[in-house]
Amino acid sequence: MRKIYFILIIYLLINRCYASDIVRVIGGRAVAMGRTSVCEQSVWGLQNNPAGLSYLNGWNFGIYYENQWMMKETAFKSGAIAKAIPKIGCIGLSVNQFGSSEYSENKFGIAYARDFGPYLQMGLQFDYLLLHWDHDYPNRRSPGFELGIQSQVTERLRLGAFIFNIQVMRLGMAYQIADNFITQCELEKNNEQQGMQVRCGFEYLVFNAFGLRTGVQYNPNILTFGLGYEFKHVHVDVAAQLHQMLGYSIQIGLSGKV
Repeated sequence: MRKIYFILIIYLLINRCYASDIVRVIGGRAVAMGRTSVCEQSVWGLQNNPAGLSYLNGWNFGIYYENQWMMKETAFKSGAIAKAIPKIGCIGLSVNQFGSSEYSENKFGIAYARDFGPYLQMGLQFDYLLLHWDHDYPNRRSPGFELGIQSQVTERLRLGAFIFNIQVMRLGMAYQIADNFITQCELEKNNEQQGMQVRCGFEYLVFNAFGLRTGVQYNPNILTFGLGYEFKHVHVDVAAQLHQMLGYSIQIGLSGKV
């Protein structure tokens, strides 16, 4: 138990503020590619950039689990569902939790996204944040919002921007170097932390349904890698990351279209 609290204390000191952690990058593909996410187009836009929901069709779902430092007490769980409505846009709901029954950080979100043409996609999300302690400490609650923009500048180049509560800001790009090779780069500024995070990732499609990924992040230094497989309309993505101070974490995500 002391080990658990010791790691939690170090983790919170590194991240400074729970709100910046609860909006972490999730999804096996994004994590494996150096935690680059602002240009991603999937149901995980509910956590990474709501503008990415504007590309969806029909019903979409996603579930995600991250085992941080191989300890269940520091696990992160997420679930998402989205529905694209023709001529109206896409509406989505998400639930995220970090921690355990003794200590947890929770975020509940509802988002709306719309495609305004090839050069502009926008998304807005409203959040309810809950910090829970299973002791005599009172729970903390607060509202939040997320705003995202994407632009398909050319057939191969996409730009993206994301902001959370005027606290966390991301700006990035995705460039398709070849039909089976893509790179993503991203900057993140957190007003509660010193410096800026720099991220870069790569994905190589061995064949259409199977891809290999890797990436890096600076501040803190993180090395990532993973793979993804698509079966019909279901995506299975697995990733691992090595944190310079805290060690290994394993991520797995399942997403698809109904």
